[in-house]
Amino acid sequence: MLILAISIVLSSLLLAGCTSTSVSTIYLLSLSYTTPSTSHPNAAQVNPSISNTFSHLVSTNSTTPSLEVRVGYMGFCMPNPDSGWICSRHASNLAHLLNTTQPVSSDPLNLLWIAQNFQSQIVFDGLMFSTVPLVFIAILLLATFPGWHEEEDSEGSEREVKPFPSRPVSYLVMALLTLASLLIFVSVFWQHISSSAAVTMGQSLSYGTVRGKVGTVAAVLGWATVFLDILAAVAIFIMIMTIRVLAETFG
Repeated sequence: MLILAISIVLSSLLLAGCTSTSVSTIYLLSLSYTTPSTSHPNAAQVNPSISNTFSHLVSTNSTTPSLEVRVGYMGFCMPNPDSGWICSRHASNLAHLLNTTQPVSSDPLNLLWIAQNFQSQIVFDGLMFSTVPLVFIAILLLATFPGWHEEEDSEGSEREVKPFPSRPVSYLVMALLTLASLLIFVSVFWQHISSSAAVTMGQSLSYGTVRGKVGTVAAVLGWATVFLDILAAVAIFIMIMTIRVLAETFG
């Protein structure tokens, strides 16, 4: 029950990433401007001069915009003009703030718009939302398992005993945790693949003027949740098999 409770907390933190400044470090993808490299064009580039076009768009008077956009499951964050970070559920709110406080050159390639498209078209949080109630129901069912209590044996002496839990309830808990483990694994695996692909394509399509980064904290939270759910499911399976062996041996 403790393992599953920790799992719910971790998945909740992951889902809440970038919805407020307190969780601005929990993000799936980060996009920021960087100084383009001066390396020679690759032989596969049919139009090598396009990289210079992007360099001129991003760099103005030999300076590079300092904007960084972080994308979470339900929010976005960017640096606050004063200090720290500012976050919002909607990228349009941050774009409006950027337009009123900074010049247009602060986001020449529309990173906020790209981040919004990434969240709306690629990121999917439905599977992760589905695991939370499944794990919570499993915790409630585990709370019905009998605990230790004292009984008198045939000789009149007291001893501590713990009855076997209900077999149908045990099977139901195992089914719920197995389904939750499968859903969270698919969700986190999709999160990792999509973020990594977006980083690679973003850097390539911007010809080195945009730097992408996969969120380390979000990846750790996601895979830790997967591990805890699978661990709980395996523990329930071992308990069921142990009870079955004991029942067949002494029954």
